[in-house]
Amino acid sequence: MYTYPGEIKGLTVSALTNIAEFEKQPLEQRFPIDTSYGLIRQAGSLYGTNVAIEQLIAADRDEQPSPMSFSQFATRVTQTANLLVQLGIQRTDTVSILLPNLTENQIALWGSQAAGIANPINHFLQVEHIVEIMNEAKSKVLITLAPSHSTELGAKVNHVIEQVPTLESILIVRYQGASDLDKSVLGNSDVNLLDFERAVEKQPGDALSCKPAIQGKDIALYFHTGGTTGRPKIAQLTHANVAYTAQIYAAYNQHHGGTAVLNPLPLFHVFGVIAASLGGFVQARTVVLMTPDGFRNPNVVKNWWYFVERYQVSQFVAVPTILAALLEVPIANNDIGCLKYISCGSAPLSIALKKACEDKFNAIIYNGYGMTESTCLISRCIHGFDLPADTVGNRVPYTQVITAHIESNKLLKVCEPGEPGVILVKGPNIFKGYLNPQDDAKAWIDDQWFNTGDVGIFDDNGCLKITGRAKDLIIRGGHNIEPQVIETALLQHSAVSQAVAIGQPDAYAGEIPVAYVYLKGDQRTTESELLAFCKSHIAERAAVPKRLEIIDALPLTAVGKVFKPSLRNMATEYAIDSVLTESGITTTVKAEFDPQRGQIINIRLSHPSDQAKVIELLAGFPVIVQFNE
Repeated sequence: MYTYPGEIKGLTVSALTNIAEFEKQPLEQRFPIDTSYGLIRQAGSLYGTNVAIEQLIAADRDEQPSPMSFSQFATRVTQTANLLVQLGIQRTDTVSILLPNLTENQIALWGSQAAGIANPINHFLQVEHIVEIMNEAKSKVLITLAPSHSTELGAKVNHVIEQVPTLESILIVRYQGASDLDKSVLGNSDVNLLDFERAVEKQPGDALSCKPAIQGKDIALYFHTGGTTGRPKIAQLTHANVAYTAQIYAAYNQHHGGTAVLNPLPLFHVFGVIAASLGGFVQARTVVLMTPDGFRNPNVVKNWWYFVERYQVSQFVAVPTILAALLEVPIANNDIGCLKYISCGSAPLSIALKKACEDKFNAIIYNGYGMTESTCLISRCIHGFDLPADTVGNRVPYTQVITAHIESNKLLKVCEPGEPGVILVKGPNIFKGYLNPQDDAKAWIDDQWFNTGDVGIFDDNGCLKITGRAKDLIIRGGHNIEPQVIETALLQHSAVSQAVAIGQPDAYAGEIPVAYVYLKGDQRTTESELLAFCKSHIAERAAVPKRLEIIDALPLTAVGKVFKPSLRNMATEYAIDSVLTESGITTTVKAEFDPQRGQIINIRLSHPSDQAKVIELLAGFPVIVQFNE
């Protein structure tokens, strides 16, 4: 067991007081390492033969994992960086990574940052969207499974080769026989095709060959965050962003010592990369990769409590959708007394779900708040300090977080405690900006504060509560979806006059995309036809509406703009009423939005004795439930 030297101590008076005390030591002194590669090399030196990564392929109970030590990991990362340099990658060049959750993905992810810029991509995206991202990033090297016609990802790679003109080399990762190196699939392409493992092994692993040395200000990661139709939106995270956040995350979790981290979160998402990977490596914690498909593999959820006991897990990270799923999994004869804490993020966590999980798992759930643009963290509940259940904690050290009234890109007023406003942030966790300057136009307030687009309030102790969103964004299981992607697709249909997409509350995903459509006067179509149209015209599968409703009129403001809060209330009422009706509960449901409390559901039951059952049914929904007589 190791204790990371950046630990936060003495949290006994108030969270803010201790954060202020923590900040008395300058950031550069507390965390002198300001690159991800520096942290990987430090971990290799400090923790040596301790296990850094264990790979589970099937998550079967009798499976023997494949381990890799910290020193081996650091060496492999260095060798990968040196291979990329040999292939022509320089500090500002992009290496795209299109891989499942494998040890090779971790090696590629951090090795690419040491040589150039890593660009992890969601391999479940439709190939058109993958191509858009790679062309926006001007990818020179792709690390992936073999191009082939026998696997879905292999078929996508064929299209990438044809449609990304900047691509020079592909490094092939072999995985369960699906990655046979067959250069014949390249056709007439002159892309360089190499076996990843064999090519890496030939490189020196003691030091980087690239010049100049990495600096904190250099870009480390290009993360795709969603975008408007026809053009992806890519956030640029610096090495300093990544190094700071990993170390502050390790500081928050120092009381867990060197216990293992179960990581089934995708390595194309900032939560899985920073919180559940590098933050663990920094703290000498073994990161257990829970199958290549993560939570998509049914064994992961089914055997979760077995692996908690097997690895004596004291804390794990999760999103609300997973907590809701784990709530349904029997603990059975697994002894999970080792589990003390769960860190939850990426999407709103309802109070009811939090309480239900804490009661069943006998563990404390710490809720947090962050996004890709903040390198995963903005605020967090702190170990040892009891905070209100509906907050996401206090700001993280060395950052500034305010709620404010804004107009265009100007700050008009900083809000007082209890007064709702748009959440603005600045600090060492905030990204450098979007790759395309067009996306930066509305991202910054007074050229210094990042506009999160979320609405929240602070209490008198500096605890932040998220109450809504100022920008139109649908968060489905932590996946950000721009409504415009859906709306633009629907407007291409000849019968559609207006289309509005919003997030409908969902017990599993937090939100699901739904759309409301107003037809042209002389046109006729059906909801099923429009949903089929969406499936064929929206590149991101997660963005395809789960439900679509044709309505006679859209609600408008006094100046004629669509009033989305009314549609959100309609969608919320539909979602709640559907669940209750399906369970045979007779009720009336009325939704309202309170800027200080968030989305509220008022329920009037025909039979008051159903109240306990309703509370149980709605536990996973990110809404506040009120019962009216």
